[in-house]
Amino acid sequence: MPIDKPFAYHKPSDGGLAAINELREQFSALAATIERVCPPSRQKSVAVTELETAAMWAIKAVVFNDKDSIVE
Repeated sequence: MPIDKPFAYHKPSDGGLAAINELREQFSALAATIERVCPPSRQKSVAVTELETAAMWAIKAVVFNDKDSIVE
């Protein structure tokens, strides 16, 4: 039984990997800014959690739509 594309492993192409690394750098920089600027609070925790969610979806957007990725 084949796995549907949304649930399959997508091995990114070299270009996709470069985009993923750039996204990770930028998300990490923003996370560091949130850590530095925001006081400890529920709101800070939510901001970091939502940032993690945004990073996950941004990376998925790259690999899912990378025409040169390999779907295994």
